[in-house]
Amino acid sequence: MEEKFNNATPQRPAGSRALDGQMVPVDLPKFIKEIKNESSYHENGKNAITVFKSEHTTLTLVALKKDEKIQSGNEEGHLLMNLYMIEGDLSFTAKGDKQYLSVGQLLNYHYDYPFQAIAHTECVCLLTIIK
Repeated sequence: MEEKFNNATPQRPAGSRALDGQMVPVDLPKFIKEIKNESSYHENGKNAITVFKSEHTTLTLVALKKDEKIQSGNEEGHLLMNLYMIEGDLSFTAKGDKQYLSVGQLLNYHYDYPFQAIAHTECVCLLTIIK
């Protein structure tokens, strides 16, 4: 297995880290603190960081301020999406079906239609996309 690393960016100059390998530990509390302290979170109301990325799976930690949203993008070609709530609560809507999620809950979504998730409080969730 080939290990993969991301490169540091101007926003995250100390951000070089493993994204894929035989074992990739992820310090979620550290990353939550990091994304909530970055200017993107304060200026845009949301921020995210990819914590694992392989050929078929991507895990992204997402922080949202109250009333911010995430929605499906143009590249949606996944087979399954998991949204795990770490902090806060939000609503997830797809094709008129609305689900409410709070801390500790997990939503599994087989992609059929565009979706939208809206934060009802400050939230942090772990988004897993499986292609």
